[in-house]
Amino acid sequence: MRAPIFHSALSGASVVNYSNEKIMKVKMIFLSALSVFVLHGCGSSTTEPVEESFSLEHSVSAAELVSGLGSGTGKAPETGVEPVQGAALPVAGAVAELISIADLSYVGAFALPTAEDGVSTLDYSAGVIEVNGDSLLIVGHDQHDAIAEFSIPDLVASTEISALNIADAPRQSFVKILDRAASGNPESLDEIVGLEVVGNALVINAIEYYDAPADNQLSTLVVDNASDLKNSAVGEFRSMVGLTRAAGWLSAIPEGWRPLIGGSHISGFSSGAPIIGRLSVGPSAFAVDLEAVVATASTAAIPSKELLGFSLDQPLNNDLLNESGQNNLWTHLSQARFGFIVPGTRTYMTLGQSGGHQSGVGYKVSQSNGNVCGGHCSFGAQDSYNYYWLWDLDDLLSAAAGAITPDSIKPYEFGQLDLPFQTGTSLKPVGGASYDSVKNLLYISLVRANNELGEYNNPPIIVAYRINP
Repeated sequence: MRAPIFHSALSGASVVNYSNEKIMKVKMIFLSALSVFVLHGCGSSTTEPVEESFSLEHSVSAAELVSGLGSGTGKAPETGVEPVQGAALPVAGAVAELISIADLSYVGAFALPTAEDGVSTLDYSAGVIEVNGDSLLIVGHDQHDAIAEFSIPDLVASTEISALNIADAPRQSFVKILDRAASGNPESLDEIVGLEVVGNALVINAIEYYDAPADNQLSTLVVDNASDLKNSAVGEFRSMVGLTRAAGWLSAIPEGWRPLIGGSHISGFSSGAPIIGRLSVGPSAFAVDLEAVVATASTAAIPSKELLGFSLDQPLNNDLLNESGQNNLWTHLSQARFGFIVPGTRTYMTLGQSGGHQSGVGYKVSQSNGNVCGGHCSFGAQDSYNYYWLWDLDDLLSAAAGAITPDSIKPYEFGQLDLPFQTGTSLKPVGGASYDSVKNLLYISLVRANNELGEYNNPPIIVAYRINP
């Protein structure tokens, strides 16, 4: 029996059990699944960009979709609905299972060098990453917005920093991309929040860190050649329907899910940056077709379909300050950094950090150690931790079909992430993650985790987990 590497360490229920209401949602999914979803706008706000029309022009058989999803072992509650032979799209819940965070097992880790190379360094990196075969693309120092590529060394199954292999000098030195956009960077976007290699191209999502009027429209950029970042042509910034609520991390949708979801990738984001009103106050998930984005030179808004999303009016939890002392789900200190659909399952996994679940949250208050915060923080100086939230794709598909709203969904499991290399007094938070579907490895970057190199040297450590549904 596997010992869980992750666990829910907070008091109170962190696993949601579904009842007969699931059956009604599954019926709605089935009805909507008889035709292919068409991506469309996700809101009526006057600040939303006008999108291009988009639709998938092919369908799949039930047998093809079942093959793509896998057959599940029955750990998740059965829906009682069998795939319909000949239907364009069968019910997803009938052929895929939910997983627990305990199904992740630690494989090993590697360290990254600290020396400056090109125009940046990995010290004070925000930790946004993208695994590309045997290499890792990573964003450097948080103030530089530059990207480099490193070969991934052999993983070492240790929790001692000194035992880890260190990546060699980068394959591609740090280069800045944002200001090389074809028509410049008119909205002064200054923080890269998502990377995804699509074919030969690199898709980048970026935000303006402090967008005080919350009026940014642009977010997404395509670098034509991911293997030559320094010399590659760079397209124009484009808007994404959903704006900043949508345009953060990027992850590929498993092939079997694509016809049902209506896109090639998930783009998601959450609160955690300034100006919360522009963000999803809880993890989001928007279906987008990045393959179409990189294949065309269009400058129109990128169509998206909202599957999961929240707002300041409808947050994942209403008690963002945890004044009740009972909120172990989402506070003002919560922030998701990556989300992806776990292949062979119907789980949408989101990872990040949270805090204030034990001591509560205040604004510009003195913490228990005497530190005076510049913004929101927990009253207890040590009341912060890495966190996870797991979501049932049946719920997200119900939202896409209009049966429920994207902000009514709750995770079926959530809690504290017990990650290694938590040395010192401050949290080494999740900065980003990337899933390698070939090796079945989830790579997670732990920001400022390597603190053995000097007072101001603190590159991330990359940890890897295998998923065993």
